[in-house]
Amino acid sequence: MGLTREGYRIAVAGADEGPSGSSGPSGPSGVDEVYEHCGLERPVARLAELAGQSPDGFAVVLDSANGIMDAPLAALGIPVLRVDPPLLTDGRVTARSLAALGRSRPEALTALPPDGWTLAGREDAIAAAEAASGPVERELAEQGLLLAGGGGAEPLVALTFDDGPHPVHTPQVLDVLARYAAPAAFFCIGLHALAHPEVVRRIAAEGHTLGNHSWSHAYLPDLGPIGLRAQLGFTADALAHACGGTHPSRWLRPPYGGRSPELLTAVAGSGLTTALWDVDAKDWSRPGPGVVAERVLSGVGPGSVVLMHDGGGDRSQTVAALPEVITGLRRRGYRIVGLDELLAARPVPAVRPAASL
Repeated sequence: MGLTREGYRIAVAGADEGPSGSSGPSGPSGVDEVYEHCGLERPVARLAELAGQSPDGFAVVLDSANGIMDAPLAALGIPVLRVDPPLLTDGRVTARSLAALGRSRPEALTALPPDGWTLAGREDAIAAAEAASGPVERELAEQGLLLAGGGGAEPLVALTFDDGPHPVHTPQVLDVLARYAAPAAFFCIGLHALAHPEVVRRIAAEGHTLGNHSWSHAYLPDLGPIGLRAQLGFTADALAHACGGTHPSRWLRPPYGGRSPELLTAVAGSGLTTALWDVDAKDWSRPGPGVVAERVLSGVGPGSVVLMHDGGGDRSQTVAALPEVITGLRRRGYRIVGLDELLAARPVPAVRPAASL
């Protein structure tokens, strides 16, 4: 399963083929199946169909630049194999090359557990990269190029939503925000923005912040300069195109919060401000609207950035929890503001005295 600037590609390598993945149930030799300017539903349905046609076994091969397919495939019981960076010989990951690796070196791939996530099995390395990022995070925060959330001096809170736009759940979130006159930030996946530009337009038209969440929910520290520019640039173009080229975004949220010193430096050098969070509603786990609201209300403090989701799955519980989140914050004396206002209100770091000579 590969990705392009226009959408999804499916290539199939069968047991009776060579590693090229150039023929098989997907169609004539050398032809990939193409799914462009669409949501996940069509390619996922096709993969489910192919799985049903393969009684001898079927698995989908992804890499860490594709973080939006694993959950729906796992929900259908379709095995997912992940290709890790050491197996990728260049920055151009195609459906054909992934199918070839699945055919020729299946033992070298990582089988994701049904209840796991895209990066399952790499937790220690990811935690080490985030820990090493601390000094760079602090430096960028002092420069106003990173907002982590929390530690504020004023009772301000920002609401943020990831993984949209979704054609159903995002408009429902927007309806609630409009009802309560509350601003928010929406960190959009480029492929979803490409599929649903009308929802992106509504987000911008109603005065909310548009943010970049990568093209395909990629683990950005895995990418080299070319791959990073593509993931961020394609998404920026999709957001701008949806808004008539008049709504550039200055904000980036790295998927999974994945970061490394090199990534944070590259993002800041590109002119983007990184937005992390300090309150995670974990609404993706669907614990019930009451639990979602309680997680937010019990976790916030002055300057908090709240993470919720409007895409990537069934977000009806998030929609149901949102009125209590908003009213509960206001009862507690918090004012809900946009990311720009929250960043401007951050405490100014003390100026270090000059060293004596």
